[in-house]
Amino acid sequence: MLRRLTVVLVVVALLGVLGYGGWRAYQWAYQRFTPEQCQVLIPEGEPTTLSQEQARNASIIVASSVELGLPEQAAVIAIATAYQESGLRNLDYGDRDSLGLFQQRPSYGWGTQEEIMDPWYSSERFYEELVKFDDWETTDINDIAQKVQRSGHPDAYRKHETNARAVAGALRGSAPASLSCVSFDEAPTADAAAFERVLGTFGDSIDTSTEDATLTLTAADETTLWAAAQQVVANSYDGGVTSVVVGSQEWSHTAKGWGDTDTPAPELTAVITLGAAA
Repeated sequence: MLRRLTVVLVVVALLGVLGYGGWRAYQWAYQRFTPEQCQVLIPEGEPTTLSQEQARNASIIVASSVELGLPEQAAVIAIATAYQESGLRNLDYGDRDSLGLFQQRPSYGWGTQEEIMDPWYSSERFYEELVKFDDWETTDINDIAQKVQRSGHPDAYRKHETNARAVAGALRGSAPASLSCVSFDEAPTADAAAFERVLGTFGDSIDTSTEDATLTLTAADETTLWAAAQQVVANSYDGGVTSVVVGSQEWSHTAKGWGDTDTPAPELTAVITLGAAA
């Protein structure tokens, strides 16, 4: 793959003198070799990027905090911890018998190997241990993560706080229009089951209805609506989502970021368009 990419870039450079032809060649190379990824905006900083796997795992970690009725701070701590322990990847290996998103150890009572490899289970177990500390909401993020994890690198979580706040804020809805994912697949296959459980964590705060290739979400408040909408975007690769409209803002799977739309959604409603059925 690296050799092929190098060849393409050389060709693109040579075609650069051809003006428009060079630009079209660049577009082709970019679309062909740039991996699908998500972007999360960070106030006064460069955006952070997430792979499909990282976005899906972050979605589960944050959704689990919603399901358990915990505040956003819990999700921030959990995301910072998973960034450090696994890079937001569900690893089937680690130091000694450490496994999963949080590198939890069966020998230390975190669960069985099979349980820990389930991102929903491992997230719930992390939160279960987190809330045992009375001052967890007000303790420094690095320090409370260390209390839960008892890591050999006690200050390692601190460097992930900024990214963790951005990711948690997007998926909890406190940071609207801040998470987007780009895909150059022109015809994604729809699979609403990909985000069914994630949306289910909102309970009665979200109403859903489906008609043809359109999924409509109606929320109790704007924060919940943005949380649900951006959770869908985070799972858009598996779900085959082509666009999401919230108010006057629209995300499309072929463009980075959110932008204005000519067809706004009704108040407290998100309109989600899915690709073709399998």
